[in-house]
Amino acid sequence: MNKLEKDDDNLLRKFLNPEKIEKAPEGFTSKTMTRIQIESQSVMLNTGFFVKNRVPVISAVITAGLIIAAIIIPAGKTESLGSTIWKYLLDLEFTLPNFSLPGWLSYAMMGIFLLILFDRALSAIFHKEKTSKSPRVTY
Repeated sequence: MNKLEKDDDNLLRKFLNPEKIEKAPEGFTSKTMTRIQIESQSVMLNTGFFVKNRVPVISAVITAGLIIAAIIIPAGKTESLGSTIWKYLLDLEFTLPNFSLPGWLSYAMMGIFLLILFDRALSAIFHKEKTSKSPRVTY
């Protein structure tokens, strides 16, 4: 080893002394992981469809309102908006086609509805444990 390598080695040992390695206090890792889990759960709860897509939903509602207003309000008329909408509603006619549904279809729909309610109830019962056993953070 030449003198330059010895100086570099001594300099490295001065700053990277293995005897001075400090350890984290007891429980630091578990507290940190608990905080991360709590933050990730709170972020997941706050991100719904309307929260994530707020701007596109508002834009779609405004666009739909403008399109409906352009269809309902005739150009060149001096009537009020309320009378125009009232006339439009009076002119609407609803006709339903004549068709008959099988008799079992109504029972099948009620059965599907009851199964959906049963599924939601079981889901709430079995997932309650996961939400209630959230880790407690002690400082």
